[in-house]
Amino acid sequence: MKLINKLPDPFLKEDGNRVVTLEDWNLRRQEIKDMIINIQYGSMPNSPEKVTITNLESKTLDGGETQDELYFDFVPKRDQPEIKFGMNVTVLSPSVEAVKRRQNSVKDFGVNGIPALIYVGKSVFYDLLQNGYMMICYENNQLEPMEMGNPIVGPAQQAYEELEPGKYSWGSISVWAWGALQLLEYALTLTAINKKQIMISGHSRNGKTALLAGALDDRIAIVNPAGSGCAGAGSYLALGDDCEDLAALTSRKRWWTWTHPDFEKWAGREKDLPFDQHFLMGLVAPRPLLRTEGHNDLWANPKGTYASFLATQPIYDFLGTPKRNGIHIREGGHYQGEEDSAALLAFADWHFFNLPPKHNFQEELSENMKLPTLFHWTRPNE
Repeated sequence: MKLINKLPDPFLKEDGNRVVTLEDWNLRRQEIKDMIINIQYGSMPNSPEKVTITNLESKTLDGGETQDELYFDFVPKRDQPEIKFGMNVTVLSPSVEAVKRRQNSVKDFGVNGIPALIYVGKSVFYDLLQNGYMMICYENNQLEPMEMGNPIVGPAQQAYEELEPGKYSWGSISVWAWGALQLLEYALTLTAINKKQIMISGHSRNGKTALLAGALDDRIAIVNPAGSGCAGAGSYLALGDDCEDLAALTSRKRWWTWTHPDFEKWAGREKDLPFDQHFLMGLVAPRPLLRTEGHNDLWANPKGTYASFLATQPIYDFLGTPKRNGIHIREGGHYQGEEDSAALLAFADWHFFNLPPKHNFQEELSENMKLPTLFHWTRPNE
């Protein structure tokens, strides 16, 4: 573990005073949100004023699940219909039998609608579907293509730049998160969904996206970044062997357009950043947050993610929800597989339906991942 500096105190306000009360924390929370957006990810527009949704195709899968392919037409402002862009979305609904089975075995399941997962990317978690959960997936490359060292301005940025030149500083992660939040707006219109049981997940760069979207919108009930690393759940200050750091992320040969245009200036100056990523994850609190990682996914910095998890814990403790801060680290490398989705399902069942968890979501790491002392501050009033 390379520890560039001790992790900063999220309870220390910009005026130099520490948080004492919940009211103080709410003010500090807004300070953190402003820092995260204005320094790291870049600002994004509000939801478009007009959205048209077209059902392109519906089919039944082998397990009785239904798959709907939709197309969203976004018009930023109603009086500018010629400025628009689109996005394909896949909605996967559990079978009627799966929902009934869960209703018979789980108290309160489906009483106000079924739970749903907004997934950044395109994947099918059959264990969620078979347990009565819905999935809403989108390919975020549609909004902003991913090209290493050769950035392409996507249709979302093009449309808003034409409408309001220079107003938004969003990098690709903000663009993708904006797309996820539009799917949240859509999910909230569906009568089949429990509006208080909407989750978000994604892997790698999509995990960074899921974390940002979940941090910005309190209507997302559970946030699950997977293998998200640098600019995600990983620390900038606590770095494991061979992991991506800020210099690698913002290199002009790699992914410098993913973040705020000026964020690259902090490479090599991480100790001067006014935040680390536990600040971002503190915005999720007191809602449940689960990081899923692989021990051998070194580039995604699982050690640094565990460090950030530990530094986020005092925020959850202060808010009286210590068990909602979670992490699950499996063997293996850079992927989001069945063990990860099973962990998410167990975490969601625990927090939505009070089912005994099948994992210890605040697990200690193995001996070879023990960390140095990361910080000396504590939660207020401790």
